[in-house]
Amino acid sequence: MALDYGSVPQWVTAFIAATAGYLAFRSIQSQRGIARRRAAFDLFLKTEADEKMIAAYDHFHDGIAAMGSAPSAEAFCTSEHTRKHYLSIRKYLNVHELVAVGIREEVLDPEVCYSYWGDTLTNNYDDAKPVLDFLAKRDKNKYTYSDLHKLNANWSERRRRAAKQT
Repeated sequence: MALDYGSVPQWVTAFIAATAGYLAFRSIQSQRGIARRRAAFDLFLKTEADEKMIAAYDHFHDGIAAMGSAPSAEAFCTSEHTRKHYLSIRKYLNVHELVAVGIREEVLDPEVCYSYWGDTLTNNYDDAKPVLDFLAKRDKNKYTYSDLHKLNANWSERRRRAAKQT
């Protein structure tokens, strides 16, 4: 009895094509992951090496200190006297929002960002909470920093879980 191998080459071809497709998909996924990690690394390298970013960080903390001496968050956020400090806080919060948007849009690697920036973001979020709360109460600003709010909640919870494990 003779075996009919007539359709075997077609199945082999289909198997090879499926394997090649899978390998191409995995290669693209790997390259995307590398690109996200590089983008995160580049962003954080810039935050540490760029003079304007270092100054923005210092001005943020000056603003936080000035906010502490204001009678209320609303007075701090709306007064012409403290406007410079208020805008310094907002400017640095915009960097955090940029990180949050980059993670949401899968431009930045979430693990690299958390490992390097997790404490900084959550601590600065807590420091600037009165400004964030003031903005959230205003209709025209209620979605301002929405990605930052979500990322902070996620990373704060992650920090709490990690602290419980140690």
